[in-house]
Amino acid sequence: MWPDLCGATREAGRGSYYSDGRPIVVEHDDIDPGDEVLRSIPLHALMGLSTVQRGPHTIMTMEMSDRIRGTVEGSIHGGILATFADVTCSTSLFGAYDYPANVPVTTDMHVRYFRQPRSGPLKAEARLVHQGRRILSAECAIVDGQDRALARSTATYMIVPMA
Repeated sequence: MWPDLCGATREAGRGSYYSDGRPIVVEHDDIDPGDEVLRSIPLHALMGLSTVQRGPHTIMTMEMSDRIRGTVEGSIHGGILATFADVTCSTSLFGAYDYPANVPVTTDMHVRYFRQPRSGPLKAEARLVHQGRRILSAECAIVDGQDRALARSTATYMIVPMA
């Protein structure tokens, strides 16, 4: 166990929650231990993802950069937005299953794209909307720096044991 940046305590491999069940909020300048795991995946590190809040209501940010742009300057590749939504949705499942014994695997995802961003950073908010024994679902909304809706998604995950 180690002290949290907000004064709470965390146990390695368990949820980031206060004792009353509220998710722990992490400031942008502080390193969330979950972000270390997140950034250990090369694509996620390239995207510059950061966790603002983790739990059934997750908030993540992503800086706009040339590394993630689409064909047209100032645009974001749709696959990057889909990955941002998938990562944010799967992070909203944290605490709803026994990690690290089990992990969520995306079984279905639908993304609706509305527009390209005008400014950054981009923000994704996801909520856990269904929790079964093996199947969990989440919804996500992505906005730009001006809070304009860029995309919305729904995703379904199966909880599978680590082999």
